[in-house]
Amino acid sequence: MPSKTRNYVKKFHAKYYHFIGNREEARNFGVEKANSEWVYIFDDDVVLQKFNWKIFQEIATKDYDFIHAKEGSYEWIFRRDFFLKIGGYDPNLCYGDDYDITARAFKHGKTAYVTHIGKFGTPITGTLKMRWKGTLYYSMSMLTFFAKYPTFRTALSIPYRPVFFLRKLVQNRTRENLTKFMLTTLGILLGPGYHIKHS
Repeated sequence: MPSKTRNYVKKFHAKYYHFIGNREEARNFGVEKANSEWVYIFDDDVVLQKFNWKIFQEIATKDYDFIHAKEGSYEWIFRRDFFLKIGGYDPNLCYGDDYDITARAFKHGKTAYVTHIGKFGTPITGTLKMRWKGTLYYSMSMLTFFAKYPTFRTALSIPYRPVFFLRKLVQNRTRENLTKFMLTTLGILLGPGYHIKHS
């Protein structure tokens, strides 16, 4: 366990589980292990500085299943039983995983909209290896997302990300922009194989 993680576990009296799998599987595993009525989903690249307990407690006393910010930024708070009922995160998605579970939560439960229930600081970027691996995997799972939501499929949907990073590379010729362009392009090329494997 990394030293920073160990400090957080000790500070908040949390339980730590080592899980081998992708991000979506890890979230589902965490919720299954949780014993609270509500679960708040956010990743290790998000810094939660403050949490408005007053707003949360007002919502929690009513019959809501899901709390979501109007802006949609880092606000995925579920009743644990509801999260498990709708199947949690789709383990085959990285691209569009938040949209997917939000759409299913809207469809099957009662949603409370909030302006913001948390205050967030500067995101943690993670190690270079984690960032590059995430960039590649994110791009590979695009086809699987568009197959699940065909109404979002347009002529520009698939090439959008490599074109976006190509434009950034032209504007600012950095090693990071070049790497992202190469990885997103590779991810798109590998996407059909990933989709066949996970469909």
